[in-house]
Amino acid sequence: MKCVICGIEINSIEESIDQGWVPYFYEAEIECGPACPECSGTLIQMGKDGEMELKEQYQGKIEYKENFLYETSEEECLIGIAIENSIQSILN
Repeated sequence: MKCVICGIEINSIEESIDQGWVPYFYEAEIECGPACPECSGTLIQMGKDGEMELKEQYQGKIEYKENFLYETSEEECLIGIAIENSIQSILN
């Protein structure tokens, strides 16, 4: 799995969960992701609707390395879903 912002890679679900990767976020109405903890800590915030979103001052200024939804393997998709489910179980 690669961060769509900086391109750094991580190889396991456990590592990504432990390190705080964000499985997806929104830029306007477009779903993007995943994002590493460094990029998400700087560029992403929790929106009013409870969804993770790109901070307003960065919208339209990021050139993504690749997009999770459009250029992923089945394995990357499953990793993203597993991370999302793990985060949701922690929050609940």
